Order: sequence, then structure tokens, then C-alpha cells
Amino acid sequence: MSDKPTSLVGSRPAPAKPLPSADDPFNVRFWEGLRHGRLLLQTCMDCHAPRFPASRHCPHCHSELCDWLEVDGHGVVESFCTFHKAYWPGFAADVPYSVVQVRLNNGVRFYSNLVGVDAADMEIGMKVQAVFERVEGSDVTLLKFKPIAQGVI
Repeated sequence: MSDKPTSLVGSRPAPAKPLPSADDPFNVRFWEGLRHGRLLLQTCMDCHAPRFPASRHCPHCHSELCDWLEVDGHGVVESFCTFHKAYWPGFAADVPYSVVQVRLNNGVRFYSNLVGVDAADMEIGMKVQAVFERVEGSDVTLLKFKPIAQGVI
């Protein structure tokens, strides 16, 4: 037997990133909207408060009357964090990567990623707009955000 280290022939596919469940019955309209390039939020028909994630009752007035309405996806970065360790194997090639908390102009908050900007250039208060990223090999489209020029909102 040889003392030389053995090497594998060929390569293994990169581990997959975890994906959200796009078939959740409460949020299926949200995911369908993203697939069509539209940001739809469940909105109370009594007090008009938008919400995400969707729920049976409005958290503000407790009404069960709601509909899914399209929003423009403009907002502001409230917080962000840059990860220097891959907590999921599928993110190893992306390290370092940043996660942002965005508050839309209507008050709804999302955790997501910024595209088109380096981590060093991210700022709290940065104005952003929604963009849609289709995940190759799946029927999932992710909501992401990109910076917009000051004064555009």
C-alpha cells in the first residue's frame, strides 16, 4: 500500500443551497408573484395593512378579509450582516456574503441579499428596489434587492 494521498477522479456537484418552500398554502400567491416578476403582499381589506408572511388574520385589526396586492418593492436597508463562514455547505463558494434587512416603504420587512454592490459599499439607509432571481433547476424565484440612485424613490 502506498503512503501517497489518494485523489478523487472527477468532481462532485456543489452542495445545493437550501430553498424556501414555495408551496406553503398561505404564501403560494407570494411565490407565484415572484415567478412572474411581481411583488405581491397579502393586504387587509379592512385596515389596508400589508403583511408578510401571510396569515389568516390581520395582525393589526384581526380581520379575515384580505387580498393580494402588488407593491412597488422600493425600500431602505435597515441592517445588514456579512458572513465569513458558510453555515450551510451550499454557501461555501459565496463566502463572504451579506444578508440585509430591508423595510419596504409600506413598512413590511424582508431578509434578503443585495445584488450589484460590494459588502464594503453597503450602508444602513441605502435606498433599494426589489429584483427577482430565478433559481436554476427549480421553480423558485427569490426576492432580492439592488441599490437605486438617491432621489429615485
